[in-house]
Amino acid sequence: MTDTLKPYRIPQLEGGHRPGSDAIFNSHSKDDILSALKEWDSQRILLVHSKALAKNTSVISDLKDALGDSLITAKEGVGSHSPYSDVIDIAHRITEHKIDCVISVGSGSYSDACKVARLMSATLPVGFGEKDMEGLLDQEKGVAPQDKMKKAEGVRLILVPTSLSAGEWNHTASCTNSAGKKQHFSLEDGGAPDLILMDPWVARTSPEKLWLSSGIRAVDHCIETLCNPECAKYPDVQEWCEKALRDLAKGLVEYKEGLGRGKEGEDELVHGVSKCQAGSRMALMGFIIYRVNMGASHAIGHQLGSVGKVMHGITSCIMLPPVLRYTKVRNPEAQAKIVDVFNGMLGWDETEAGDCVARLVKITGLPSTLKEVGVTSDEQIEQIIDKTMTDVMFSFGKVLTREEVSEIVYSTK
Repeated sequence: MTDTLKPYRIPQLEGGHRPGSDAIFNSHSKDDILSALKEWDSQRILLVHSKALAKNTSVISDLKDALGDSLITAKEGVGSHSPYSDVIDIAHRITEHKIDCVISVGSGSYSDACKVARLMSATLPVGFGEKDMEGLLDQEKGVAPQDKMKKAEGVRLILVPTSLSAGEWNHTASCTNSAGKKQHFSLEDGGAPDLILMDPWVARTSPEKLWLSSGIRAVDHCIETLCNPECAKYPDVQEWCEKALRDLAKGLVEYKEGLGRGKEGEDELVHGVSKCQAGSRMALMGFIIYRVNMGASHAIGHQLGSVGKVMHGITSCIMLPPVLRYTKVRNPEAQAKIVDVFNGMLGWDETEAGDCVARLVKITGLPSTLKEVGVTSDEQIEQIIDKTMTDVMFSFGKVLTREEVSEIVYSTK
């Protein structure tokens, strides 16, 4: 029974980093939100929430009722990849309504939009626009230097994620400008949320495609961290990523199998969700704590998402297997570990990491080619390749040439 899922509270990050900022797993989010607001004496709330959750469940209406008069304003819906227009709207609401706590209930696009908006509300003048945001950025790297960011004092942030993209754990967030370029904003002290609530009962209402695709995204986090040569310097990072990959592989399969069994599979499904939530956090620890960077799948995926309007996670379904196949001569030991994890957890007998990921994607039923997501023109593909070369995941040290990126991207047509 899912009542065997007991809540537990832990620091957001491993190793004593980010003290005072916690996460609650197996959270009953409405109750935990009310407890936090009481503890902080927050009385002017902005709720940013998923349209689908409001339309298809009572989660949002129940939360609004519980918040009562403290709910000053609510925004329904944020575009995929957190468009600047949504970020600006949220930031203006924070300022105009003197908000003291923002609550986000939704996927990674919601979390990122709220994180950036909170920073912008403190950093930029009242009534700012897209030009002002772009003015903060190092355009070559696609990142705003931290010394240009200001902490939003007195504005708390609670995130209730409904997907596994796991951006909520990072003090960096990304959003997309009107030209379709994904840009990154960051502040080590002030960019992360105050509280993260991992509620498997809310997350289980997420659309199947969103849940599974964001799960593959979390798998991508693990795998590209493990494949980075820097990972070998940090034994704890290897341990975290392998544990995360075990939880995610098992959890995604349990979720899919539980879903297929209908009401009889509900218990398996929710346990699968809970496993995946734990794995999605652990998958990012190496990147957040030690800055062990991810690689080509993320860099290409960022720009495939922005140019091709492809949702988070589907980009990893398409790009991670060919990236692994193309780069296997560079990191054979890491890829062998990845194969061992999949075979050990799922009883497989695969020999290649790229094939393991492709098999998992096939189980989910998600797209694995550009054609399936409507990215068919060479013009679009060339744009993706060009933008990839200045993506933040490459700017920390380009791991592939333009010709190599081109070969990978064209192989997915």
